[in-house]
Amino acid sequence: MKDEEKIKNLEESLKLVKSKKSKIYFLTQDTQGVPKASVAVIYEYVKLLNDAGYDASILHEKDNYKFTGDENSMGLSDWLGEEYSSLPHSSIESQQLKVGPSDFLIVPEMYSHVMEQTGEMFCTKIVLCQSYDYIFEMLQPGASWVNFGFNRVITTSRISGEYIRGMFPGAEVSIIPNAISDKFSKSDSVQPPVMLIHTREPRDTMKIVKSFYTKYPQFRWIAFKDMRNLSRKKFAEALQETCVSVWMDDISGFGTFPLESMMVGNPVIGKLPNLKPDWLNEHNGIWTYETNKIVDIIGAYIKNWLEDEVPADLYEHTNNTVSEYRKFDVERILCDYIENLNQEKLGMLQQAENKLLETEPQN
Repeated sequence: MKDEEKIKNLEESLKLVKSKKSKIYFLTQDTQGVPKASVAVIYEYVKLLNDAGYDASILHEKDNYKFTGDENSMGLSDWLGEEYSSLPHSSIESQQLKVGPSDFLIVPEMYSHVMEQTGEMFCTKIVLCQSYDYIFEMLQPGASWVNFGFNRVITTSRISGEYIRGMFPGAEVSIIPNAISDKFSKSDSVQPPVMLIHTREPRDTMKIVKSFYTKYPQFRWIAFKDMRNLSRKKFAEALQETCVSVWMDDISGFGTFPLESMMVGNPVIGKLPNLKPDWLNEHNGIWTYETNKIVDIIGAYIKNWLEDEVPADLYEHTNNTVSEYRKFDVERILCDYIENLNQEKLGMLQQAENKLLETEPQN
């Protein structure tokens, strides 16, 4: 490539960065209509960035991305909503993606094979790590994200960041917490005798429910509601129609469900995950390290709830916790992160252009 052409390309890249028109691609899993919190987080990021004037889009591998549902399952618009399914989308399979120096490619932690395939791309490459447990899903022994040119990482909690820094020395790790949607709000209606339960494995839900009814037959009239496979709208509605939320997810990297529960004023009973989220403390929920103790904790809570003896400070601590995860705060953190990278990129591109101009023959 001649210097004149390189200078022209650099000028075009500089123009895109200055005008916030760099492409920001978020590679996203197609869940085929199955609601998934980690995917919802990516869509929230893309929406927040577009609302702030950036050119962010969802990048998916295949053309048959499931936007609409059928008689067998939901589509993206069904479970997440039209405001998210209408965001910009691009397909790797059929579209000739042009990724340049001004652009961003953000890849989830499980897609290490994609990181390896895109290692030669000249753009800003970032790993989005929401769950430490998926890091080595596709990563070959001895391989490193940094070796693929993905030396920047976004994760959702401080403790996850510490884990990543330990695994990938040289990676630049930034913490951007999940935004809790404003769809989750308190209701003035009376709490019904319903307990919500959210576990990673269906077997865990079944075990807790059966164990509880076996040990506490006097509470069989109180229902459990499994929060699996609900649209975001029905999910939010269910959170307003319960007396307590039960959570168990050993490999959670952030813990969105407990915070959503707290946002609507629900106390949370939960088993502590392997990596304790930043927001979790001894006062803002009823926590245990032992799975087998959850049933007894639920039984004691229900007794207190029926007798109107749930400690008032439990509700106070939940309110204090969620105040740090409002949507506008996360939007500011995310946009500041992108803008700082843009400023860094401007300096590098300007420096490269100046170097070429200095070596260009004078007429």
